[in-house]
Amino acid sequence: MGIGIHTGQSKEEFLLEKNGVQVFLKRDDLIHQDISGNKWRKLKYHLEDFYRGDYQQILTFGGAFSNHLAATAALGKIADIPTYALVRGEEAGDSPTLDFCRKQGMDWEAISRKDYALKEDPEFLESLHLLKPGLYIIPEGGKGAPALKGCAEIVDELNQNYDAIALAAGTGTTAAGIISHPQSPKVLLYSALKGGSFLRAAIAKYIHEYQFTYNLKPFPASLLADKLDLRTDYHFGGFAKINSDLVEFMNRIYTQYQLKLDPVYTAKLLFGLLKDIEEGRFVAGSRILVLHSGGLQGVAGMNRRLARKSQQLIAYE
Repeated sequence: MGIGIHTGQSKEEFLLEKNGVQVFLKRDDLIHQDISGNKWRKLKYHLEDFYRGDYQQILTFGGAFSNHLAATAALGKIADIPTYALVRGEEAGDSPTLDFCRKQGMDWEAISRKDYALKEDPEFLESLHLLKPGLYIIPEGGKGAPALKGCAEIVDELNQNYDAIALAAGTGTTAAGIISHPQSPKVLLYSALKGGSFLRAAIAKYIHEYQFTYNLKPFPASLLADKLDLRTDYHFGGFAKINSDLVEFMNRIYTQYQLKLDPVYTAKLLFGLLKDIEEGRFVAGSRILVLHSGGLQGVAGMNRRLARKSQQLIAYE
């Protein structure tokens, strides 16, 4: 790509053993300082499509603490591409993420939640193209067929064999990319959202779109059922919700393993996985790889929220 980002930095390392189950990490948080984890994987082929077409600028969508917005802004600065974002207006107040985006050169506009809900409406998207000629639109969170193509490469990089890959889910895009790879192991998917059962249907839809876009061999529905183990009980109240138990868990993991987790995705993932291991849901001898999908830029914003409530802070930023 010519912008100095290499997934070779995403190493696999042993984390711990519990009840005979070995837990490893794939350190996608180390891919790049500002475009880390699954955000780089999702943006990689969107960027290729941008260069392949007659485009001059990128527009995308996200909340005020969005990892995707931060990564897109950083990518725009590195690649010298103008970037724009439409942000849910109610959240666009005191945000370290949006401050970072501005410093990277991204222009953003706060819009109402009602208008934001139109982010996938064809007429709304067409109006954006008319307002900004040469516009390349990346969906919220970076999802889409190019994102699945990038996330599927995670399987190609594995240096060892694992019984399962455990990861967190917002849209389910990363999981869909991994599952779509013919050699992928079982995926343990921990929803970061309340009511995460929708993810199964969303992943099936994403995989179908991916196959259609790239003219790939059809993916049997039965294979999705075999590969996907969806866990929906560790959302801590909903997307971006957090409590003292999760903060204490994050601080303990940092103290014991010098491992930084983000409060929206990876902390809930590892909390849920270790709880499942404690409850005997995996046989002794299992080898599970946890995908560290980055997102650490969101810690500063979460600490501001916790400080306003006089609650315990995450011990690192």
